[in-house]
Amino acid sequence: LVGPDGGRDWGVFSDQVKKRLGPDIPLESFAGPLETKSLQKAVDKLTSARARKVCVIPVFPHSASMELDQLRYTLGMEKLPSRLFLEAWGMTRRTVPRVKTKAALVLTAPLGADEAASSVLLERALEKRRRGKAETVLLLAVGAAADNENSARLADLEAHAKRLGASKDLAGTRVWLLRPDSKDKPRQRAESEKALQVLVAGLTRAGRVVVVPYLLTQDGTLRSWRRVLENPFLRWQEKGLLPSDRLARWAAERAAAARGEADQVRFKDAGQALPPEERKR
Repeated sequence: LVGPDGGRDWGVFSDQVKKRLGPDIPLESFAGPLETKSLQKAVDKLTSARARKVCVIPVFPHSASMELDQLRYTLGMEKLPSRLFLEAWGMTRRTVPRVKTKAALVLTAPLGADEAASSVLLERALEKRRRGKAETVLLLAVGAAADNENSARLADLEAHAKRLGASKDLAGTRVWLLRPDSKDKPRQRAESEKALQVLVAGLTRAGRVVVVPYLLTQDGTLRSWRRVLENPFLRWQEKGLLPSDRLARWAAERAAAARGEADQVRFKDAGQALPPEERKR
């Protein structure tokens, strides 16, 4: 299991997945900033347990991300590392090594817009509803600096909103991505926050609104969002997606489906640096 966030919720989720897999399938989990050393250690533990194929399940909330691109590179499935990832970590002039193993490696699709995540979001929304009139749900997520990645994240969130919108217990579902600043758009964050405040003001004039964060685990992100939206007519779901037995079942199903997949490793070199023209972009 590979995830962006660690902590207690991630540990509980890992235990849930381990229980689902059963005693005969070894499991290692890694969460946090992607770096080869820890990933290599996890793969080595699995091969020491006689694993001939390692199924890597990215528990990433979005279908497209620089972290997923970098993971594919690190596993030998892409030729070059993610320029956006290396820029974010100040590593554009470094050669990041790849994971090396004799075992076959298979990378599954991330969580993204999967129905399993939609079911957990609906559960979180209904936990905060009040009896009586149906309420509107606002799905709030972290946006991306790059437009193409942000568009992919928005598509994921809108897919979840469409499924939640089918529930008769909700008045409707809206989505928003709070975007960070970028080199080309230094005021992107402030503008995103202001537009969100305008959206929420309109929603709360029509009735009560429940904010459901599209986050894997509880972290400081939710606290910062609450400072942006100081509105007495909002109710906040504090929980992230994890832990969740439904998502543990999703991970186990991903692992089972990967058993018949061929080795996805295409590049067996030690690692590649970004070409000079890529570093300057």
